[in-house]
Formats: sequence, C-alpha cells, structure tokens
Amino acid sequence: MKFPNYLEKKSLLNGTNRNELISFLNKNTNKNLLNINFWNKKLIVDSYDKEKNNEFEKSFINLFMLTKNNKQKNLDLKKYFILNFNLFSEKNKKVILDNYN
Repeated sequence: MKFPNYLEKKSLLNGTNRNELISFLNKNTNKNLLNINFWNKKLIVDSYDKEKNNEFEKSFINLFMLTKNNKQKNLDLKKYFILNFNLFSEKNKKVILDNYN
C-alpha cells in the first residue's frame, strides 16, 4: 500500500494529519482488505489515538488474522497483545485468544 506523496511525509504527531490519514485509510479499507501492509500502516496510525477510538483494536485483529502464515510478524503481535492485554476490550480479547494458537 502506497500513500500519495503528500500523505507519506506528514507527521503523525499532528492530530489533523492523523485524521486526514485515517480518512484516507478508511476510504481504502475494502480495496485493501487482505493487504498486510495496509493493516500494518493502519495499526500504526490508529495506535496514536488508541485512547480515543476503537479502530486500533479492529486494525490489530485484522493484522493478527492476516499474519498467521508470517510467524515472525504474528509472534510480534502476540507479544504486543500480552504486554497490552488490559488495553483491549473483553470482546476483542476473546476474538484474539480464540485465534491464539
């Protein structure tokens, strides 16, 4: 997944830039449903506002499911999940744990 040049160089520390990037990503969700790189970028952007939105958990779950064949990336996500277990909602904890093999 390649961002347009004007979005690629914007800082994620700025809330307006993040909102613009999230809007772009949300418009392209269906087109990139099975693209691991898309969900990885979406997870990174969503992680900046994880206190404010639930999109982070959705991005995490999608990336987690898509990386089942990529053992290293899946292991990294499992480690992140264990370390941040309390940040996930009960519903999403169950979904992740059901697929945690």
